Amino acid sequence: MKFKKQIFVESMVGLFSFAVIAALFMLTVVLSQDSLFRKERPMEILFDNAMGLRVGDAVSARGVVVGKVKQISLKRDGVHVLALLKTPVHLRDDYRIEVMPTSVLGGRYLNVHEGTYEAEPMNPAPKLLQGSPSTDLISAATKTVEDIRQALNDGILEDFKVTMAQVRKIATKLGEGEGTLGKLINDDAVYGDVQQIAANLRTVSDQLAKGEGTLGKLMNDDRLYDDAQAVAANLKDVSDRLNKGEGTLGRLLAGDDQVYEDLAAILASFRKMSASIEKGEGTIGKLVADESLYLEFQALLREGRAAVDDFRETTPVTTFTSIFFGAF
Repeated sequence: MKFKKQIFVESMVGLFSFAVIAALFMLTVVLSQDSLFRKERPMEILFDNAMGLRVGDAVSARGVVVGKVKQISLKRDGVHVLALLKTPVHLRDDYRIEVMPTSVLGGRYLNVHEGTYEAEPMNPAPKLLQGSPSTDLISAATKTVEDIRQALNDGILEDFKVTMAQVRKIATKLGEGEGTLGKLINDDAVYGDVQQIAANLRTVSDQLAKGEGTLGKLMNDDRLYDDAQAVAANLKDVSDRLNKGEGTLGRLLAGDDQVYEDLAAILASFRKMSASIEKGEGTIGKLVADESLYLEFQALLREGRAAVDDFRETTPVTTFTSIFFGAF
């Protein structure tokens, strides 16, 4: 009886130990996110720098966790990262795999960009994929700070100090009322003038709104608008007639060159006539160019004037004689 009881106790202890081992195994599988029944696809990537990537970090594709990093090994050609994918990814020729920071505080994950749909799919994918160089935010921030510090040391800080000193000097002068701008800021008379100008502008705007004055009438009288429309219509009518070649000016502006040719011929004739007159050709030309004809013409006029005067003097005597002898 005692022997059976001992066997029972030992059996219970064995079962308890087995249950504890099974529970630990299952807990380990759950915590490590391993699956005993799901098929995982290996993917090996070659990096120049792993950027702090660790075993167990997540592998993400299009924002979805598709696996985790299983192994990281340093070899002569670079850093080999072995990832196990629970969900298959379909890589294309322009794929990109890079190590990305989880946050500014730290942590990394492996980001898989499958490529654009326009690129050709990789079927089958090579056993060793090439990783893209990654940017470390802390390193980039450190380099930016170093660049800023270097720029400040190169003279920018000194120039900034000089500029601030000049600004302080200008502000002091303005506060003391020096210069034109200082007087404008500190002189109350200028403020009063500005107020007066604003009041005048307000008065003018009120008068314009009420239709007072010439400009106010132009802005408020609808008849002026109608007259302007009528003038515009008349101008359009005139332009249409000119475009159609109607009227004298329209004929001159028309596409037909006959009127222009006639006018050019008339001008050429006048030019030829003036040239002939200038050379003394023809009767008018001789009258213009020959001074003797002018003198003879003047003498003829004097003789004609003398004959008229003689005729006036002899006319009363002749008339009296005719009347006297006519009576007998």
